[in-house]
Amino acid sequence: MSIYVGNLSYEVTEADLSAAFADYGSVKRVQLPTDRETGR
Repeated sequence: MSIYVGNLSYEVTEADLSAAFADYGSVKRVQLPTDRETGR
């Protein structure tokens, strides 16, 4: 299953998201897209 989560703060890390969803089951992968120019 894949879930899209929008409107995240730039300070959110992959570990933060993994921990937030861990209560609902095993998190296999987290992807945070970044802008090539800004790195955000």
